[in-house]
Amino acid sequence: MLDEEVRIRPAEPEEAELLSDVAWRSKEYWEYPVDMMSHFRDFLTITDDFIEKNPTYLAENEETGEIIGFYSIELFEDSKWWIRHLWVVPEHIGTGVGGELFLHACEIAETVGAEELNIITDPNVEEFYLHMGAEKVGEQMQKTGDKERKLPILMIRLH
Repeated sequence: MLDEEVRIRPAEPEEAELLSDVAWRSKEYWEYPVDMMSHFRDFLTITDDFIEKNPTYLAENEETGEIIGFYSIELFEDSKWWIRHLWVVPEHIGTGVGGELFLHACEIAETVGAEELNIITDPNVEEFYLHMGAEKVGEQMQKTGDKERKLPILMIRLH
């Protein structure tokens, strides 16, 4: 169950490096080979400019101020809102923090006028989103070095 000492608040641009660390640690949780992780570097690097341009919220321990997860949503050229990032530090995976961040992302997406929220996710996390009410609507091939893998494309209706 979610720790009552966790709060969700808007991320500040100067926290970009901390959020990049959270994303990196969370991705490492799935034990990808080092060469594959290097291909994720650009995607896992959060910039202050990105935070300024996209709704980005973090979960932190109220007592310690430790950032334990975050998400960002982004309006793509297709006029659809997408979860661009949703990461939880390994020590808090399975505690409910990810679910709280996801529900918060849905609420924020609704406030900006989204009728649905779309997700291209790591295959390891597909089950989490399905459990949260998303449905699979397709797949996208991703080339990572010399390997190809299928990434699930999911969507959750907000109304």
